[in-house]
Amino acid sequence: MASFEDALLGLQSARFEEAKSIFAELLQSDPDNAEYQSGFYASGYWANRAEMARGSESPRPGTGLMEQWDGFQEIAEKKGFASTRSLKSAMKAVLGRAAEQYRQKFQREGMAHPDLSDLEELGTCLLRIQDYENAREILHYARRIQPSRAAVQFLLGEAYLNENDQESLERGLGYYRDGFIIQPAQFDPSLAFSSMVQDLLQSLGEKLENNLDRIILWLPAHMMARSQFGGLRRLNRDEVSQLQRETHRLEKDLSGVMDKFREKVQARLCFYYLVLHQAAVFVYQEPDYAKELLDSLKELSVELCNFVKSAKNTSRP
Repeated sequence: MASFEDALLGLQSARFEEAKSIFAELLQSDPDNAEYQSGFYASGYWANRAEMARGSESPRPGTGLMEQWDGFQEIAEKKGFASTRSLKSAMKAVLGRAAEQYRQKFQREGMAHPDLSDLEELGTCLLRIQDYENAREILHYARRIQPSRAAVQFLLGEAYLNENDQESLERGLGYYRDGFIIQPAQFDPSLAFSSMVQDLLQSLGEKLENNLDRIILWLPAHMMARSQFGGLRRLNRDEVSQLQRETHRLEKDLSGVMDKFREKVQARLCFYYLVLHQAAVFVYQEPDYAKELLDSLKELSVELCNFVKSAKNTSRP
């Protein structure tokens, strides 16, 4: 009798009929096993759509498969299969094929003038199947095409944060910082795959009563409090001056802003203080200015100020 590992291998290799047959045998011996149920459901579902998964002439190569997967995943999660190895194996098969369809499209059409949205989708697809090296390659290319696209910065951050070394961690935090400077609204929590960001979102959810708008509002400042390292991209003097001007503008606005907008200004100010603090400490060696920034931060958030002080700029987040 074939094993569960054989079934997973068949599923991950897109041999859906073979996997379905093995899972059916496994279910006969253990019908209540959630892994076997998940694998049988996934293999049966995609066996009926195998031609679409194999086809390279789709009118929407890559994108169509990703949308099909998202729809399937939603159903599978409602059935209680969200964290099963079987579902993850199916994801690698389907999204791996979607990534291949994107690559084939680029080979046909050339990379001289690629569609930025396709590059983002391919990068996202590679992240979801944990192919971080190729994801970084694609997303760096997308960033060169449009450096002001915050969504690409966040995806690049994820491509580095999912590695296990300090250098990658600090680079990933730097891309997140740049994305939050450019346009925090482009952050998509559903694409936050790294444990660090997921844990922080969960922690903020507990503090903020799971109010998603407030969680996203405060995430940049809390991420930046955990980004006080020297490995982030170096901000040049012009960038620092621009941030200082924006900080001074918000400080003036804070005294007269309407109550319903006050928290938004406070959260953005906390983020800017922490961005400038990292540059003052690690780039320009300005300890007096760094202290002024922490004093200003303390007036708005004692919690963030204390976190930075207790971390002493050396501990991992």
